Amino acid sequence: MRSRGLVVVLAVILATLAVVGLFLYTRSVKEDATSGGALTEVVVSKVDIAANSDLNQLINEGEGELKNVPAGDRAKGATQQVSDLRNRRNSVPILAGEQIPLSRVEGGKVTGGVLGLPDGLAALVVALDGPRAVAGAMSGGDFVTVYATFDNVPVKQKKATSSVTGQQQQQTTSATVVLVPQVQVLRVAVPQQASGVSGTVSADTTGSITVALGLKPPDAQKFVFALEQGTVWLSLLPPDGKGVDLPPLTVQGIVAGAKKGK
Repeated sequence: MRSRGLVVVLAVILATLAVVGLFLYTRSVKEDATSGGALTEVVVSKVDIAANSDLNQLINEGEGELKNVPAGDRAKGATQQVSDLRNRRNSVPILAGEQIPLSRVEGGKVTGGVLGLPDGLAALVVALDGPRAVAGAMSGGDFVTVYATFDNVPVKQKKATSSVTGQQQQQTTSATVVLVPQVQVLRVAVPQQASGVSGTVSADTTGSITVALGLKPPDAQKFVFALEQGTVWLSLLPPDGKGVDLPPLTVQGIVAGAKKGK
């Protein structure tokens, strides 16, 4: 009986020592994590940030904050002061709570004013109805293809063999062209409308949508002409997609293509 009691006592002592050891180890880990060098401060965003955003607005609205993370978990090049984001833009989207490496932030000042225009581009702002503006399903940093349709486009005629004048023989048609294969979207404004729920609003994608585009000067000139003399459609390109230039298309071209398909 005495030996059995001794075994029980030893078991209790060993269990107690194990618990104490675990407690001391856990406290040691916690102390290491909060003592000098174990934690480091990094800047994180409180909200999701779309690509090509002016980070001055993030700072001014207090949406950037410092967070302590284990030194080993700090992302390479992660910013450690909110002021490091001043006068910069993010090249890719940033999620709420995510560290902000300098590699994801432009290295210089905000270029091109409030729209962040890349060098060599001019900004044009146009208001299009929902379907022509992809129902507003785009944001700054996206790319679109610009299509334009013109009426009364002269059709090249063969030399006349009759005495009818060239002016009388002149024929016209309608044509759709790829005006600019790839254009950068700078900003999109979708009107809001009151929803059925009191105090809430939703996007009105059926109304006029305002889109700011960045174009090279020759393309901007063609774009303005198309707005004044024809109709314009925007087609959203997929991420990393490339716009494709196509020859002008007329009714005759569609009919001829349908016949070839048969």
